[in-house]
Amino acid sequence: MIKIAEENVEKLEKKEYSIYFFVLDTKGNPSSALEYIYKTAMVLHKDGYNVKILHNEKDFVGVGDWLGEEYANLPHANTEKENVEISASDFLVIPEIFANVMMQTKKLPCKRIILVQNAYNLTEFMPVSQNLDNLGITDAIVTTKAQEDKLLDYFPGVRTHIVHPSISPIFHPSDKPQKLVVNIVAKDQTDVNRIVKPFYWKNPIYRFVSFTDLRGLTQEEFARALREGAITIWADDKTPFGYSLLEALKSGGIVLAKVPDEPTEWMKTADGNLNEKILWFEKLEEVSDMIAPAVRTWTRFEIPEDVYEDSKSFDSLYSEDVQKAEIEHAYIKTIVERRLNEFKEVLAELKNKEKEEAAE
Repeated sequence: MIKIAEENVEKLEKKEYSIYFFVLDTKGNPSSALEYIYKTAMVLHKDGYNVKILHNEKDFVGVGDWLGEEYANLPHANTEKENVEISASDFLVIPEIFANVMMQTKKLPCKRIILVQNAYNLTEFMPVSQNLDNLGITDAIVTTKAQEDKLLDYFPGVRTHIVHPSISPIFHPSDKPQKLVVNIVAKDQTDVNRIVKPFYWKNPIYRFVSFTDLRGLTQEEFARALREGAITIWADDKTPFGYSLLEALKSGGIVLAKVPDEPTEWMKTADGNLNEKILWFEKLEEVSDMIAPAVRTWTRFEIPEDVYEDSKSFDSLYSEDVQKAEIEHAYIKTIVERRLNEFKEVLAELKNKEKEEAAE
């Protein structure tokens, strides 16, 4: 036992442990939640830690087509086909949607961490008979204060560590004139139709206005479309963060957004009201009447300068440098250090016990 404890202390001190991230393959479809995991893994990988992406997909597609080859080239392993050896000094990060993985890995010797980007997923995927305590999970990475509050409301005993999302610097205003194109960021085709068709029916004189559905684009294509389009419409009721909305704001132009069920903290002002720098609407039926005035304003060059100036106020929000610092603090300086101290305490206890037995 002493030898095992010493070996684990040595691995943790020499950075010879591994950090595993379990992921769901989105089959080549862009996903902000999956991007968040890959960004975390990449930061730790570049810092020199042993990182590996785990999945159990038979036909794994990965993120290369939309996030880039650098991320696709991170070490991966299929748990169904490969023998992944996980030791007590290792760490396994499990997204909240994988309640089954939390249960299946309960007896593993490693430190397991739940990653919560949307706490409501726990109510869908975790059985009522289970909780983080009886699953042996004591630490959670959360993406926002709102997610932390929800998780602690469900499981008050868990230790939480906030690592905010980041927005890539490829989302920025264009240095060229924008085009009279209305971008639509929505979950499904039904929502797109409810925006586009009523607008044309009500405004036949604006047949020259083009709409672009931004679903399914690579990150670079998505960023380019946001930069080039004069107007962006965003509609996502269930978002836990609002990545695409913030990306649109950072890209300049006029942004119309549907009020989500639970606006994220960055969408609000200090007094709790919705940020007035965004043109909000409550129902999809309202947006068709908002597009025509926005088009007229743009075609007449009457957009107030403060529209573009206001968008700059979002530039400092959720930078990759801040996220990198939070990743290093939460994972390495907090969770890994605590794990190292736990092994040191166990080792000290074992050695003391050995001395006491020898003395007897």
